[in-house]
Amino acid sequence: MIELIDLSVWKNQKDILKELKEVYDIKTSSREWRNQVEKWNKRFAAGEVDIYITHSNKYGYKATKIYEEAKIGRDDYLKRALDMLKKVRECDRAFRDRKNLKYDFMEEKIK
Repeated sequence: MIELIDLSVWKNQKDILKELKEVYDIKTSSREWRNQVEKWNKRFAAGEVDIYITHSNKYGYKATKIYEEAKIGRDDYLKRALDMLKKVRECDRAFRDRKNLKYDFMEEKIK
């Protein structure tokens, strides 16, 4: 599916899905498109293809051999990963704090 789309310039996901449907009669979801990009990039990492598909929240998707362009998507993945780690830390802290109950011996109550 990716081979059908010209990604030599930035193209947003909406236009990609529209082109797939109108030109190639391929109806696919945005989730399936992202899965295809992920599979493609795994092939790139394995040395099976020469082009990496990068993404940008602002510009969309682009095929590239230039690391500086690929870093746009890479940096987005890093930011998302850090955000997820922050949520994990908050969850762990919340449950840990709930375990640290305080007992008031004067009032004979758990606080």
